[in-house]
Amino acid sequence: MPISPVRHRALTPLISLAAGLALLAGCAATPEDGAAASGDGSTDATFPVTIHNAYGDTTIEEKPTRVAALGYADVALASALGANVVLAPQSFTVIAGEGEDPNLPYVDPLPDDTTWVNPMSINVEQVASAKPDVILATAGFTLDETLYAQLSDIAPVVTYEEQLYAATSDDSARRIATALGESDAAEALITRADQAIDTLTDELPHLAGGTFLYGQARDGVVVMLVDEQNITARFMQQLGLLALPAVADLPGTGSVPGAVDVSFEQAPLFNDAGVLFMTYQSGALQESFEKDPLISSQPIMDSRYVPVDLETATALQDPNIAAVPWLLDQLRPGLALIPAP
Repeated sequence: MPISPVRHRALTPLISLAAGLALLAGCAATPEDGAAASGDGSTDATFPVTIHNAYGDTTIEEKPTRVAALGYADVALASALGANVVLAPQSFTVIAGEGEDPNLPYVDPLPDDTTWVNPMSINVEQVASAKPDVILATAGFTLDETLYAQLSDIAPVVTYEEQLYAATSDDSARRIATALGESDAAEALITRADQAIDTLTDELPHLAGGTFLYGQARDGVVVMLVDEQNITARFMQQLGLLALPAVADLPGTGSVPGAVDVSFEQAPLFNDAGVLFMTYQSGALQESFEKDPLISSQPIMDSRYVPVDLETATALQDPNIAAVPWLLDQLRPGLALIPAP
């Protein structure tokens, strides 16, 4: 089932959110650190297994030993499940020219001989050169039917079941675990993520019933993720938070599903939010937002405004269960600013 033209147009700005400092989007992820994955080559599944993808069924004949991961959730989950990851997406820190480490901060560093690909433009020849026996693309945000067909000539491809970011993080983890034969380890990761959320909400009880805004500033407009249709907003709801109703209820269709576009002229609405998390496609846009006379004069900018760094924003785009404990640590200082309801 190919992405419809309407859906594809909706994904284009969503991809740019990730490319420049991704917006929160998601649903997803501590017993002890060593309890997450088996990592010992064991398997709790019987192969072959057949997985239904958005673009057709794929069959994995035996437990994979060389895994290519095209999305950030794919590499995080595969690594946490003990897979031998031979190809992975570069961090957006590298893509944006802000650093040199292609590894994600919430993933154990991959070996030096890992093949690194730019997730914004997957090179099929690069994937083939890594000689994978399975390709994980449940979070491959540039995947389409044509690319799926090309990749399927290399190895079985595991994508999202219906559409990108539509599944819960638990379901996405179980999907990858089925492909890798590590379902028990996935359940341990899910438990770890749930416990991380429970710990945070116990330590910050004022989150229950609190409000947030999370957006990306562009030229004169802020794209705010507010609706449960968006995986980021759903993740924030897991913490007990609601998108500020004064913004969430604004009329109009946002640039991405579950979002609303808010003009700078409407900035006074931001002040009633418990916290204002913001991300940017570039430093210039951040400076433009922060120095805009309307924006800078709002009281929230001096008290409860939190700019989100590149890798945190990328994880928020799709909060997979392997990343959630780390992600909560990054969000905690901003969440602590939220006043009690």
